[in-house]
Amino acid sequence: MKGFLYEVNGLTFSGRFVDSKGAFAEQRFGKVELRDGDNTIAIFGGWKDYEIDRVDLAPVAALPALHKPGATLCDPQGTAAARALMAYLVEQYGERTLSGTIEGPDVDYVRKVTGQSPAIVAADMINLTTSSIRYAGVVPGETEQMIDQARQGHILSYCWHWRAPSGLLDTTIVRPDGTKQDARSYMGFYTRSTTFDLAEVLAHPEGADYALLLTDIDMVAGELRKLADWGIPVLWRPLHEAEGGWFWWGAKGPKPFIQLWRLLHDRLTRVNGLHNLIWVYTGTANQDWYPGDDVVDIIGIDEYPADVRDPLSAEWDDVQVRFGGRKLVALSEFGGVPDLADARHLGVTWTYFVSWDKNLGPMKMERVALKRNYTDPWVINLPDLPKDRWAPTAEKTVH
Repeated sequence: MKGFLYEVNGLTFSGRFVDSKGAFAEQRFGKVELRDGDNTIAIFGGWKDYEIDRVDLAPVAALPALHKPGATLCDPQGTAAARALMAYLVEQYGERTLSGTIEGPDVDYVRKVTGQSPAIVAADMINLTTSSIRYAGVVPGETEQMIDQARQGHILSYCWHWRAPSGLLDTTIVRPDGTKQDARSYMGFYTRSTTFDLAEVLAHPEGADYALLLTDIDMVAGELRKLADWGIPVLWRPLHEAEGGWFWWGAKGPKPFIQLWRLLHDRLTRVNGLHNLIWVYTGTANQDWYPGDDVVDIIGIDEYPADVRDPLSAEWDDVQVRFGGRKLVALSEFGGVPDLADARHLGVTWTYFVSWDKNLGPMKMERVALKRNYTDPWVINLPDLPKDRWAPTAEKTVH
């Protein structure tokens, strides 16, 4: 895989060449809109060191129809609230897109600039496992803040930057070229920051590190239980971006990753009895990494394009070929707010988007564009959500 940039009439797109093993091979990069008359196309930058023989442009007669998947959850014991939320997402798929951003200052910034509140508020379980507590101590009240967001009407999404259960280097690495790389404990989810070997740990379920793995899962289950006790469904997005290898859960390849995903699914649902989760797998159309339809509800794509106006049609087309009609597809992490109006012209209709932390300020995105995208009639914001289909219970229920 090799990243590159291409430009069409001044709009920059991000693309990736698939490894062609040293030979020329046809590669497809999605759809673009051309204007009457002259158009300018350039290919440049990115990771460089690639060779291009020619560029072919082919007209698109018609956009392919979007096939909606069924609304049945992969967890057959899914709660009524989780089933209702999933059904709503399926209803809206291809019709409108739900807005979302990370919990904290970005939510207030959206309100200030656009006059709107995002439908989805996302958070991270990063501080709630053994190594995080060992190095940083307990960070109280985070889950309770999210419960308050849900009671205000927001849909909740969670990712998990899982700091490795053991083997954190907690240091600064000096590379051979003399540059420094941060590998301190708070970066413990990165492969570079730990000696934790997932394949080795999973091969020895009797070992101490395997026990720590389960302890971490059970600690996160305790926080998710708080949400379940209020009847709150969660878009649950663990073990994201494994294919990149930059996180330890993907560093040993697809087989250990899939084994961990299925262990996590089993441990949270069967052992801990959590059935309020809608499982979001963040990856590409690469079948080698996919954990399986029986443990995934939604396919999420994480993208940080050079230009936030990039409609990501190539990524959309790839994942539709693999999962279209079987799974919802969401923009689960994005460096800004996508230009949904332009994307629709190319048939790209995410079920929701979530803007990543600190990617909405003036250095990242023009205020006028932020407001335009949030007030697009195709976008579903907090006031547009149904009020009673998966609302939290009036009182906490203790199981």
